[in-house]
Amino acid sequence: MESQIERISAVECRVRVQIPWSEISPRFATKLRDLQGKARLPGFRPGKVPPHMLERMFGKSVREELARELVDETFQAAVTQHSKVPLTQPVLEEGTLNKDETFKYAARFEVPPEITPKDYTGIAVRRRPAVVDEAKVAAELKAKQEELTELRPLAEGTERTTTQPGDVWTVDLDGHIGPQKIARKDLRVDIGETENEYIPGLAAALANITLDQVGKTQVVRFSPTQERLKQELRGHEAVLTIGFRDVREKHVPALDDDFARDTGEADSLDALKAKIGERLLEEDKNEAERDARKRLVEVLLQRNTFEVAPSLVAREVAAQVDLFKRQVQQQGLTLQRLGVTEQQLSSQYRPQALFNVKAFLLLDAIGKAENIVVAEEEVEAELKEMAAERNQNVDRLRATMEKNNQLLLLRAQLREEKILDFLMSKAEVTEAPDPTPEAPAASESSGETAAT
Repeated sequence: MESQIERISAVECRVRVQIPWSEISPRFATKLRDLQGKARLPGFRPGKVPPHMLERMFGKSVREELARELVDETFQAAVTQHSKVPLTQPVLEEGTLNKDETFKYAARFEVPPEITPKDYTGIAVRRRPAVVDEAKVAAELKAKQEELTELRPLAEGTERTTTQPGDVWTVDLDGHIGPQKIARKDLRVDIGETENEYIPGLAAALANITLDQVGKTQVVRFSPTQERLKQELRGHEAVLTIGFRDVREKHVPALDDDFARDTGEADSLDALKAKIGERLLEEDKNEAERDARKRLVEVLLQRNTFEVAPSLVAREVAAQVDLFKRQVQQQGLTLQRLGVTEQQLSSQYRPQALFNVKAFLLLDAIGKAENIVVAEEEVEAELKEMAAERNQNVDRLRATMEKNNQLLLLRAQLREEKILDFLMSKAEVTEAPDPTPEAPAASESSGETAAT
């Protein structure tokens, strides 16, 4: 077998392969003999059809089948011989197998671009100082408060007869909103709450329900909150048969030292706030570092322009869409219910996918230029840390990751981090807060604020 490679674009090559008939002839003859034993033709006993007749009747289809096999078998060997990494299956451009002739075929395929990185040191990079967002501290306290909130049965002898904010109902639903049918069992409805409602406006529709409805059913009609409803359901009335299974009261703990001790994290509320603040500060520090590194990569891509193989971008888009679909499924939702299609998601993710692919390729090229590798000791140290965090045996974790090809991904991530560490060490880093967005200019003609 002989082969030649030519690059027809920055991301595509063509391979030309020649295989002499002397190497093909025995296989062609074997295929005809196999066919002779199976062929059934009028006037001939099984296995007695003359070879020349078989070749005249079936030779073309046998040669076409053999040609496909030869391409499949020799393509990888040919491109490997020329140190090329194919990203796609070969697209056959020419390749007809004729008897007693050398088989020649040409096929094109996508390859990674050849990148010679330049100007990747001394880049000016701004990194914002880490800060503690008090709103996030308050949100974490509220989340812990909700974790410790108890749902208690209504006290015996309670005097009120109507539900009130803070009550939590368990209900069954059966009905429809316009054309869409609704059926749900054991649904929680928090009276007075509007976040994460199964049907926007349901809690408000039940705000005046009487407590004696427990164990009963009632037909409820209401107009769902329009701005939080899917577009195709807006303007339709909700008609629901609601089975009221149970009602309980929320008992929310006060934010005090007793609450802090109940969390098991601190002995006082001030100490708990300080602990949360320290963790949030560390998280914000890491986020600020990631932001700075992304800005560095953006500058690198501006200085190093290159073409990217479409197949690489397509794979990254597909991976992003698949990840989103799995996250949606874990929440018990579907793309159809969210009112979005895979095609819309692909278009939405494409710009980020292109950035991810170009960043990976450029960082890999820089890593090769600087001979940046990950030692086995570094991988082992990372595995030990991961095993400790997950409370797993490190050998078992390694075996699982090897089985799922996650160990290769871990090595790639560690190498990318080392490359970024190197680039940041060579950059001119300044500490400065994010710039304040400029206020929109006033319209001179109308005196109104310009649209943003």
